[in-house]
Amino acid sequence: MGRIGQYFKNLMDYVGRMTPSQVMMLLGIVAGTIVGIVFIVGWLNSVTYARLYSDLDQSEAGEIVAYLNDNRIPYQLSDGGGSIDVPSGDVYRTRIALASEGLPRTGNMGYSIFDENNLGMTDFLQNLNFRRALEGELTRTIMQLNEVQAARVHIVMPKERLFSRDQKEATASVVLKLKGSSGLSKRQIKGITHLVASSVEGLKPNNIAIVDYDGNLMSSNSESDPLAGLSSSQLEVRQQVEEYLEDKAQSMMNDVLGDGKSVIRVTADLNFQQIERTSETFDPNAPSVRSEERVKTSLSATDKASELSESKQDDNAETTITNYELNKTVEHIINAVGTIDRLSVAVMVDGIYAPLEGAEGAGETVYQPRPQEELDRLAAIVKNAVGFDQQRNDQIEMVNIAFDHQNLQDDQEALDSMYMRDFYMEIARKVGLVLLIAFLLFYVKKKSSKLFAVLGRLSPPPSPRQPSSTQRPPSPTTAPGEMPEIEEMEEIQAEVRQPRLIDKMQRTAKDQPEEIAKVIKTMMVE
Repeated sequence: MGRIGQYFKNLMDYVGRMTPSQVMMLLGIVAGTIVGIVFIVGWLNSVTYARLYSDLDQSEAGEIVAYLNDNRIPYQLSDGGGSIDVPSGDVYRTRIALASEGLPRTGNMGYSIFDENNLGMTDFLQNLNFRRALEGELTRTIMQLNEVQAARVHIVMPKERLFSRDQKEATASVVLKLKGSSGLSKRQIKGITHLVASSVEGLKPNNIAIVDYDGNLMSSNSESDPLAGLSSSQLEVRQQVEEYLEDKAQSMMNDVLGDGKSVIRVTADLNFQQIERTSETFDPNAPSVRSEERVKTSLSATDKASELSESKQDDNAETTITNYELNKTVEHIINAVGTIDRLSVAVMVDGIYAPLEGAEGAGETVYQPRPQEELDRLAAIVKNAVGFDQQRNDQIEMVNIAFDHQNLQDDQEALDSMYMRDFYMEIARKVGLVLLIAFLLFYVKKKSSKLFAVLGRLSPPPSPRQPSSTQRPPSPTTAPGEMPEIEEMEEIQAEVRQPRLIDKMQRTAKDQPEEIAKVIKTMMVE
């Protein structure tokens, strides 16, 4: 803080010794330098705006402005907010980015088309507007999905026929632009299909075609063929199982070896047979009474007299009939669908890259295969991760092989070169700006020093000072040796009281106008 204060004090002292004209010129030079720097920086950072979109709806303009604010893109509004201008260098890039966001959404009228009352409209135009409105509303609804950037819906509604056999079915097509490369799931495609079919009278899901911007068919007629739909779902389940097992094993191998050191692929054979089994089991050792019948009989008096002569019998008789049935157990079993019948696991493991001994260049390595004991341990890890079962005849194959990293190295080198080029360009731009400012300051300083030097040469020499009448003669008591000192003091005071710079310039301009004109002409040429 003391050094800064001393520097400020020296600066103030230097300024204090300057004449007012010199102070004014110094302030003008400083102000001109600042204005020049500001002008140069503004010129380097000047932005030329170009038209991005025009004739926009207020809602669409608001969404576009919100996007520009979020991405810190400068813009200008005109035509009451219906036209948007951006820097000319960002026009095409911004249009592509807005198109990926589905903006602007032009052409989707929706049911707002009926807000305008058009007298004398025919039935044909009324039906046409209804179809356009329905297409617009469906487009807006489909674009609410997070995976959809843009959509178009086309509906064909055939005319009514007199006979039902001549009546044609309604059809529809949906064109989707998706975000990224993930695509839509089967469930989402099915949902869009049923959404369109439920919105149009007489439209069946089988008559709806959904395609992407590349022309790939995303919908399928699986509902008309149950077997085809079942095969598609089975393939999807198989892929999910294989990806799940691969992710489990790959995550463990990455933690052990590192990223890019192993590749795992799993093939799962699933059983999709749906079997219903009903079994009945009887137990002969534990019979149960199913029914029992008892019959009682009695004899009359005549019967008794006749029977007494023959033999002696009981008056009453009882007959019992018992039906037995064995115990039975009934089982109704439905086997699970999609069980794993067999797993086949293929594992490729990269080797070890040890530094080459005695190599001249730095970073040279030599490939070394991994020991068999380490491969066995890695195979055991993979088996535990995928749920390996020997009784299912699961198989695993692990191969130790050198991976080719040349493509990865080329990509890394390309990215590094791009980064270094941009880095050096930024440094060169900043250094060039600093050098330009330094050159301007040096140029201004040089010109100002030349100006002061020329003005000093053109100023006339000071005239000898006449003795003043008020000067007192030397005292008789003054010693002879003291006279020179008084004369030196008077000369110093005369030099201090020299005319000011403005007076010099005025006197020089009057006495030597040709020289002043030459000086000004020389400065203008330089």
